[in-house]
Amino acid sequence: MSNSPEQDFVTFKAKIKTLSLSTLTATGRPNISYAPFIEDENGCFYLFLSQLASHTQDLLNQPMASILLIEDEQDARQLFARQRISYDCDVSIVQSDEACYSDRLDKFEQSFGSIIPLLRSLPDFILFKLTPTEGRYVQGFGKAYQLTGGSLTELEHVSA
Repeated sequence: MSNSPEQDFVTFKAKIKTLSLSTLTATGRPNISYAPFIEDENGCFYLFLSQLASHTQDLLNQPMASILLIEDEQDARQLFARQRISYDCDVSIVQSDEACYSDRLDKFEQSFGSIIPLLRSLPDFILFKLTPTEGRYVQGFGKAYQLTGGSLTELEHVSA
């Protein structure tokens, strides 16, 4: 973290491959899980999830989520101030006949390898698009930034 906060934000985000996914159950209880993801050029996240997973049912019933991209514990200088990005997101399903469907799954295969063709062949997998509506980047103690701008890529320092 020797660059500008903006450079560190971009570098950190680019190296993360999985996210923590917070959803709400049908009864309104919080549910947390994780999933591998890809991101598009507009800052939207894509998850390819099995309908057997509880978080998939949550997203189908209540199409909203919070996500967290967080620094690995072993890489953190201070566990109380791990670098992280959080977003609140609106969720939608990408249908298999949509133009971007194959492109997104091809990108999943580029990122995650030979498991993706197998998952594509399974009838219970759904491609979700998560569109961030607000976000926050924490670089460390006293280094919290509200994410602003059209793609939530501009940093605005948060002070007490």
